[in-house]
This record gives sequence, structure tokens and C-alpha cells, in this order.
Amino acid sequence: MLKMGAASDPHSMMVLYRSDGRGEGVRSPNPQLDGFLAVIVFQEMKEFTLHRNRKGIQIPRSVRGSTGLHDLRNAWSSAKHPTYSLNLVFSSAFLGELQPGGGYRGMDMLRDALDYGSRDETLLHLGLALVPAFKEPEKANRLFVDQVFLAASTHLISKHSAQQPLASLRGGLTPWQEKTAKEYLAANIQSNVSLADLANLCNLSPPHFARLFKRSTGTSPYRWFIERRLVLSKLMLESTNDDLAEIALACGFADQSHFTRTFSRIVGLSPAAWRRLQRN
Repeated sequence: MLKMGAASDPHSMMVLYRSDGRGEGVRSPNPQLDGFLAVIVFQEMKEFTLHRNRKGIQIPRSVRGSTGLHDLRNAWSSAKHPTYSLNLVFSSAFLGELQPGGGYRGMDMLRDALDYGSRDETLLHLGLALVPAFKEPEKANRLFVDQVFLAASTHLISKHSAQQPLASLRGGLTPWQEKTAKEYLAANIQSNVSLADLANLCNLSPPHFARLFKRSTGTSPYRWFIERRLVLSKLMLESTNDDLAEIALACGFADQSHFTRTFSRIVGLSPAAWRRLQRN
């Protein structure tokens, strides 16, 4: 089991969970948490019995990409069974910040979906995008992890909301907020900036900041940050003879491999090929 925090919220987290089915069963913490657990199934899961509030619930066989949603205020337990999944815990406080001023408690935003029914391709892809962060957490981009966690939560609310869909925000960041956020990102191009770092500067919650930033700029904070890194990398590729590993570190990428993958995906050419093209 590998665990990491999420969205800079102390009670939200992501857990990459793998079990061979041996050993003691699993049960809810005591006291119960005020939040929801989303389970994204990464490999087929056999039928099992979930005991919730002392009542047995039969969970059918689940295919890769199936998703279960559990209200963690309930007491639960089950025998161990072979499992490989990504578990996302959304605290009530985090969920409440997704609908600022809406008059809802965070626990009003979702409802149980215990049957692990239809395959959810969107959530599966979001979950798989987070797996590398567990393999090399020291190289994980905090803005990227926060952004994917936020995207997963808004997607779940769109499918399983107990209330109206998230309200469309009018306007965006104020001019000073947008300027402050962009200047901070540009000044910390080599740093592992989080969504909370930016939100705190603008006196906003991380989810609220992310939504307003995208409305103001047309892109996510993570994408804007990566594009600034690529602008700097292009300048260095064109005007210096520094090797790719040096440029990668100077522009805030984890290593040369990460730099090459990101540059190639967005620009359409490898850094080396782009440099040759500019010099010819």
C-alpha cells in the first residue's frame, strides 16, 4: 500500500492498494471519517461481501475501470480479496470547497455508488495518470497531482452528485490575483509548486483557485506552468550549448527523460530535433 496526500488537504489522500488476498480482513477506521472513498479498479476483482453497518452487501465481479463510491461515515469491513486499485479519499472540507457559497456541506455533494457498476473510462485514465507519482514520489509534480485529483473529484460529482451540478463561475481571477499567480510561477520555475501555494497567495481555496485560473487563462495552472518551462527550455536550446540534462534541471523538469517526454508530447519534436531545426 502506497499513500500520498492530495490537493494540499490534510484529510484527503490517494492510496495505491494491492493485495494478494491473504492475511486479515480490512475495516473502516474508528472513528469513521467525514468524507467519501472512491475505488478505481485496476484489475478484475472477484465478487465479495462488504459488511456495512453490520449488514452484508454482495459486491459483484468488477472489471478493470469499475468504480465504487463509499460514504466513510458508515462502519464497514470485508475479508481480504485479491485487489489492485487506486483509492481516493475526499474529505468533507475539500468537497465543500468545490461549490463555494452554494450553501452545501461537503457531504451533500456525493452519494453512495456501491455496486462497482459500469466501467468509467475517464476515471480510469485519471487514476492511471497518477500511478507514476507513487513509483517515484520525489519526482512527482505537485501541481499535476493536485490537478488530476481535482479533476477526479469534479468528474465524480458530475456522475454521482446528490445536488445540482457544480455552478458555472462567472468571471475569473481579479487582475492582481492573476498577476500574482503568474509571477509566482515564473519566479519558481525550478520549484515543485502546489495548488495550495498559488491559492494561498490569492486568498482562495485550491479548488476555487484552479477553476478561476482556468476561466481567466483558458488553461489549468499545471499546463500554464509547463508551457512557461518549455518557453525557457526553447530559449536555452537555441542560445546555449548546454546539454539536455542541464537544460532539463534548469527548467524544473525531474530529469532529461521527463523533459524529453514532455517537450515531445507538446511541441511535436524532441528537444534535440527542435534544436537542430532552429540552428539550420
